[in-house]
Amino acid sequence: MSLLQATRQRFLCRHGMLNQCHKRMTLKTSCKNLSNSSRYKWEKKANCRQENNVPESSTSPNHKIPDNNTIQSSAVSSQDTEPLTLFMKNSQKVVSLQNYTNKPTSFTLFFPKTKEVVSVDFKGRHVVDNQDTDVVGETPALQSIDELMWQKQGWTFKQLPSYYMKLSKIRLTGLVVITAMAGYMVAPGPFDLQMFTLVTMATGLLSCAANSINQFLEVPFDSQMNRTKNRVLVKGQLTPMHAMGFAMVTATLGGSILYTGVNTLTCGLGLLNLYLYTMAYTPMKRSSIANTWVGSLVGAIPPMMGWAACTGSLEPGAWLLGAILFCWQFPHFNALSWNLRGDYSRGGYCMSSVTHPAMCKRVALRHCLYLVGLCSMAPVLDVTTWTFAVDALPVNLYLTYLGWNFYSKGDSSSSRKLFRFSLVHLPVILLFMLITKKTHSSGLIADDHSDHTTDQTDIVKHKILH
Repeated sequence: MSLLQATRQRFLCRHGMLNQCHKRMTLKTSCKNLSNSSRYKWEKKANCRQENNVPESSTSPNHKIPDNNTIQSSAVSSQDTEPLTLFMKNSQKVVSLQNYTNKPTSFTLFFPKTKEVVSVDFKGRHVVDNQDTDVVGETPALQSIDELMWQKQGWTFKQLPSYYMKLSKIRLTGLVVITAMAGYMVAPGPFDLQMFTLVTMATGLLSCAANSINQFLEVPFDSQMNRTKNRVLVKGQLTPMHAMGFAMVTATLGGSILYTGVNTLTCGLGLLNLYLYTMAYTPMKRSSIANTWVGSLVGAIPPMMGWAACTGSLEPGAWLLGAILFCWQFPHFNALSWNLRGDYSRGGYCMSSVTHPAMCKRVALRHCLYLVGLCSMAPVLDVTTWTFAVDALPVNLYLTYLGWNFYSKGDSSSSRKLFRFSLVHLPVILLFMLITKKTHSSGLIADDHSDHTTDQTDIVKHKILH
C-alpha cells in the first residue's frame, strides 16, 4: 500500500467512512497552535484495521491532504449546510471540504513530511491531549481571516473600570492590601478606623500604580506569552500614555494620603516599595534570577506598612511579619512559575524555574522550613500567645510536605498542589496571628494610672502654693 493510500485511509477512518476501525491512541508529536503559534506536545499512535474494502474512487481527488504544517485555522462549520474550510497560512488560500459536512465528530490531518497529526473537532476547536503535558484545555480557532488583520482599538467609559482593574492586576493588588490590613490589625497599638481606612486605600493605590508601570514596561514581552498576551496594553485597549497617566495619578494620590493622613515612615515604605517593584524587580526579570528575591522583598513590605501606620515605628513584630511574607513568596511563586516555564522562556524572562530548575525546587522547600521556625518566633517576640505557634504548626508542616513533594518529584501536579495550598496558607496564618495576638492592655492601664497620679500630685502642689 502506498503512502498516499495509507494517508487517505487514516483520514477517512477518522471520519467514520470506513466500516470498522480499531484505534489506539498513544502518540508523540509536536504541532503548531492553530491560533497563537505556541507548541504542544502530543502522544499518539494510530492503528486502523480495515475489514471491508473501500473503493479508491470514494475519496475525492479534490480533497488533498496538506503536505506540510502550514495550517493556520482549524475546521470551521457553524451550520450543517456550510462546508468545512481550512485556511492555509503560507499560501493564503482557503480550502473547502464540501463532501465532509455530515457531522463528523472529529477531524484529523496527517502531514507526511513532518509525520505530524493535527486533530480538531467539528466545531473548530483544537483538541489537546493533556495527559502528559502541562497544557490544559482547548484553544479556540480563528473564525475568519479578519481576525488576523489589525483593527483599531478604543474604549468607552463603561469599559474603563474593567480596563483599570486589569491594568492594576486587581487580584494581586487585593492580596497586597490584605497583608497591609493584617499588619495594622496585628500591631499592638490602638485601632483607629480612620487611620486603618487611609492606609488601606493608599496601599491599594500604590499597588495599582506599580502594576500599571510594570505592564507598560513589559508590553513587548507580554505579547509573546500565552499568560499575558490578553493584557489591555498588549491588545491596544488602552494606550501606553493612558496607562502611565493612570499610574501617575494613583501613585500621587497614594503617596499624598500616606504622607498627610498617616505618617512619614509609612509613606517612605510605600514609595520605596513602588521604586523596588518598577525600577529594580521589573528590569531584573530579564537579566538575573535574583529578581525573585527582590520581588519577595516587595511582598514583605506591605504588612510592615500596616504595622508602621498603627504604631508609628517598626518593632520586632513588624520585621517578623515581613520575614513571614518574604519566605512565603518562594514556595508560592516557584510553584507557580514551574508550570509556566515555556511562557517565561518565550518571553525571555530569567526565572530559576527555567535556568536553574533544581535550585528552584530546593529554594521552595527551604523557605517552607523557614516558615515553621518564624511562626514559632511570634510568641517569643511577644507578638502572639503560644497558641499561635501550636495552631500554625500543622499548617506549616503540611506546606512543608507539599514542598518536599515538589522538590522530589518536580512535576506539574506537585507544583500545582503547592501553589494552590499557598493561597490558603497565608490567610490562615494571618488569621491565627490576629486571633492570638497579645493586647498589651496591662501596659496601657499602668500608663493611664501613672498619668492620673501625676495629675493629682500637680493639683496638690498648686493648692499648697496658693
